Amino acid sequence: MILRRMIEHVRTQNWTAIGIDFVIVVVGVFMGIQLGNWNEARAVKAQERSYLVLLHEELIQNAERSALLLDYYTIVTEAGNRALVFLKESKDCEVACEELLIDFFHASQVWAITFEQTAFLEAIELGFPSDNVLREELLTTYNLTDSFGLINQTSPPFRETVREYIEPDAARILWSGCWEVDVAAVSERLTRGCAEQLKAVDSAGMLQEIKSDLRLKGMLRYSLSQNIVAMLNYPTTRDRTMATANLVAAEIEAVR
Repeated sequence: MILRRMIEHVRTQNWTAIGIDFVIVVVGVFMGIQLGNWNEARAVKAQERSYLVLLHEELIQNAERSALLLDYYTIVTEAGNRALVFLKESKDCEVACEELLIDFFHASQVWAITFEQTAFLEAIELGFPSDNVLREELLTTYNLTDSFGLINQTSPPFRETVREYIEPDAARILWSGCWEVDVAAVSERLTRGCAEQLKAVDSAGMLQEIKSDLRLKGMLRYSLSQNIVAMLNYPTTRDRTMATANLVAAEIEAVR
């Protein structure tokens, strides 16, 4: 319609009207471009905010996993310390042998849980977050959790060797009564509720065979040293991850 009107104005040489029509066209094109850019920017902001929400959830989950791992390996390490004392002593087990067998079982546990990175990797690939300071904070935090998450991903020699001496009937009792798993929550828990059932097996005999293997003291010391490193660093990853989650939460409020 404007084009036909401009043609008519050219024919009649109405230069003032031509100028007005030209300005209308330019302003219209400009406003269309600006509106398109505004809509695009708004869509990018909405997408960034959705990824920030996912990042926040992922960071909270990783912080909770650090706390769970700290509790888990505290139990493993305490059991390992008691087991090591027994291996150093010259006498065999005489009383509470069931409790000591549980200690060896717990000391050999490895919870190879990993820290989530899915939301982080997708966000970084898309260029989110747009705030460079927060982006660097996320990179540092995820690098930290990734490096410490590798500490207990492999089975130590002690785990395999000590379990050579646990009879199948005892293993069945230990796994059913002194270890729990929550599949939905992806979590493990070490308990001590199987001591009474272990009285049905020869715990003292198994412990005697375990003590006779002179390799186990060194293997157990190595496992303990790995767990000590983990326990020293899980609080760091937990606190750092929670602090970063708080920064992401603040950015979610800022990105509107």
